[in-house]
Amino acid sequence: MIIVVLLFPITIRARSSGSEGIMDGSISISWLILAIQYELKDKQTDILFLGRTLIHRQYKEKPPETKDIKKSVKSRSIPPVKNFIPLIRPLMQLIRDLISIFKFRHFELDTVYGLEDPAYTGMLTGYMHALPGKYNISFTPDFTQPVLYWDLDLATAFTPIMVVPPITRFATNPLVLRSGWRIIRS
Repeated sequence: MIIVVLLFPITIRARSSGSEGIMDGSISISWLILAIQYELKDKQTDILFLGRTLIHRQYKEKPPETKDIKKSVKSRSIPPVKNFIPLIRPLMQLIRDLISIFKFRHFELDTVYGLEDPAYTGMLTGYMHALPGKYNISFTPDFTQPVLYWDLDLATAFTPIMVVPPITRFATNPLVLRSGWRIIRS
């Protein structure tokens, strides 16, 4: 039963827009009959079940707390860096494998940009034209002023069971096991 449930895709949808240092956006993650939504501007989270709001939480800024430095500092030994170096290649492979699981269903980016020097804006425009045209990306250079506006809309999905093979390959890699043992011992 659990394996059957893991065959249903998780859909992630994000919307973002920004101009003159003000960002707005939302992200939603939905799977079967459960959804989690977060609004960036209002700083609120909603958890929905069958399209109905179960939990609604709005976050408020808290003033930073001051701690006594002498009491909060604990003495811990840090494992040597040489124990982490063999993990670099397997970790990069894990990241590549996990990224390849995501399938973009929709990707649209509209942007207006400008840099202080119009020549730099022109060079950036040349680089942007060299990007592959796989996704719907439109960009408009503004040679008159430094500016950045964007409007992003994307949807991606992945099947949870597809995460198991890359994590299993990473966890059973002899380099990872050996490095993990050295880190635990030290």
